[in-house]
Amino acid sequence: MTHSFRPILHKTRVHGLRLDVRRSGLCLNDPVLIHPQEDGRLALFAVVEKMFLGLLPRQRHLALGHLGPHAERLLQPWLATPSPLRLRIVSLTPEHLAGDGPPEVHVSVWGEPLPQRIPRPGMPA
Repeated sequence: MTHSFRPILHKTRVHGLRLDVRRSGLCLNDPVLIHPQEDGRLALFAVVEKMFLGLLPRQRHLALGHLGPHAERLLQPWLATPSPLRLRIVSLTPEHLAGDGPPEVHVSVWGEPLPQRIPRPGMPA
């Protein structure tokens, strides 16, 4: 099955960072998973490949943080459908490069276009 992904959010900031960006092993274009939480937030987890004993690759899920309220509202229609979303890391600012500001991680969100509602003749759109 082929997916025709389109950008939903080109670049959005991860709020409430829960890791040390400098030592996390994150790279640009690393995949990110999204999980709705009980409190309504959308938690983000990065999939990072670490070496076990220097020989065997092993995937780990690192908790990044959560999306902001605007991004959460924007993604609600896509989360209500079974169509997949593609999230990737597009920007990293580790602690030693952040200067006076906080470290930052930005992600992009891509998804299939939502089906358009087709109005029937005589019915309001």
